[in-house]
Amino acid sequence: MPDPARFMTEVLAMWTETDPGLRRATIEAHFHDDVRFHDPDGEFTGHDALERFSDSLQSRFPGARFTLAKPPQQLGDAIRAYWFFGPPDKPQAVSGMDFVIHDGGKARTLYAFLDTA
Repeated sequence: MPDPARFMTEVLAMWTETDPGLRRATIEAHFHDDVRFHDPDGEFTGHDALERFSDSLQSRFPGARFTLAKPPQQLGDAIRAYWFFGPPDKPQAVSGMDFVIHDGGKARTLYAFLDTA
């Protein structure tokens, strides 16, 4: 089982990683090939879809970053992590929660819930 704090810190950083090689390496290390990601913007399947979503997120919110709101919790094969997202001058602009189902140390399914828009 992954360390929940490290796993979620690395996953959240991946969304705003501007280096495509580093981002792809993180995706491959943390997600199964057929990962399913559910977000208010839609459902995305596979590594390439995660990269496209990351590119879209960065183009819509340049310079924004994720930070953990509190330590993630793990129960069985699930990790729950509350986070903030925003630009450096307003880092808590949006809050939400990710719920990850993992298998073998990699995410099989990721659900992203937004608390504020």
